[in-house]
Amino acid sequence: MDAPSPLPDGLDSRDLLNHLPVALALLDGNENVLYTNACFRAWFGTPHTLRSWWRTLLPDSSSTEPPALNGAIRAFTGPQARHLQGQRSVHGPWQVLCCTERDGGMGQQAILQQALVELETSATTDPLTGVLTRRRLEEASANELQRFRRFGHPIALILADIDHFKQVNDGHGHLVGDRVLAEFARRLETESRDLDVVGRYGGEEFVILLPSTTLPGACVLAEKLRRAVWENPFPQVGPLSASFGVAECQPGEDWHQWLGRADKALYAAKSQGRNRVEAAPGSTPTSTTIPMDARLNRLVWEEGHCVGDPVLDEQHRTLFGLAHELLQLIRAQAPMGQLYSVLDHLIQTIGQHFHDEERVMTQLNYPGLAQHIKAHRILGAKLDGLTRQSAQGSLSPARLLDFLAYDLVDHHALGPDRDFIPWLQDSGAANPYDPTP
Repeated sequence: MDAPSPLPDGLDSRDLLNHLPVALALLDGNENVLYTNACFRAWFGTPHTLRSWWRTLLPDSSSTEPPALNGAIRAFTGPQARHLQGQRSVHGPWQVLCCTERDGGMGQQAILQQALVELETSATTDPLTGVLTRRRLEEASANELQRFRRFGHPIALILADIDHFKQVNDGHGHLVGDRVLAEFARRLETESRDLDVVGRYGGEEFVILLPSTTLPGACVLAEKLRRAVWENPFPQVGPLSASFGVAECQPGEDWHQWLGRADKALYAAKSQGRNRVEAAPGSTPTSTTIPMDARLNRLVWEEGHCVGDPVLDEQHRTLFGLAHELLQLIRAQAPMGQLYSVLDHLIQTIGQHFHDEERVMTQLNYPGLAQHIKAHRILGAKLDGLTRQSAQGSLSPARLLDFLAYDLVDHHALGPDRDFIPWLQDSGAANPYDPTP
């Protein structure tokens, strides 16, 4: 049987697809392989069907049937494999993109767009553990440092390292070691807050970035993480421990200085017996000591906050204005009825903004849509809690202030809301609010 043929001559993106560092295969309706790019062939040879590729890839698997594609684009990811087509081996995590041909052939734009989405995902998400890569983690820290320098709110990080991880690899093999790393990352994410950022810094070292958190709060979370690791044995390995170094960012520090202090704290934890939490010395003022004026200043709208969509930008202006008005009322100790009226207006504006923003992102095929919707749901749940407290007459001004200044503005409007600016800029002149197809 001949090897899979190249893409049709009419697809002028063939060379681009061939040079992508994502393994790409194009299938017909019966899942026969029509085309594979250079990355796929280097890893897996030239299988003729999706099923034969799957069986060769996972010979020891209890299931010889690959997941059904159902005519859609599907990405496959997995750990390193020892037995692959043509005696090749993939060292480390792999990722494959399979596209099923439909209606005489899938458009090149659809293939390219999904391949580029997978490239972006692979650049920002560690394929083995699912947490952020070192590059994306450093980008997130740069954003948080910028807010710290501008607004002065506290920020901390935890550096976590599995104790004696080399013994796991030596005694159980690297495949089991990979599973341990994935489970370790899962526990870190499960025990951290939704606001926290978890990333793999290298090997068995992970960083948890903690916005709006002081050193004592970060130490509490680190201890919680330590127990989650130590008190629950790992499958195939048994009990494992981890050590944690904690540091709160200091004025004038850059990322490497800040991380360096956390690394020294981690070294202290290791040298003092492992399976413990150590904090770097020093702290900055807590959020409760930051003057009200500083919090009010961060809620002043600036043209630099624009994302480039007129409707979303106008909604952002309104949200900033309502948040600023609420904080002014808190500072002036205005009657609660007046505060509730502005809060109700804010709730309605937020609901409409979330709806419109998700619609824009959907029409732009924004790859971060699911994560952004999750952020909206979290903010909505917090706002629902504040609304209930408001109705009961037990609304805490301090809690409302933290939600407005940190959750809504610092960590959403000035963070994830700006991440899709490049997608807006590349969207052309189409009106995302036009309901017609």
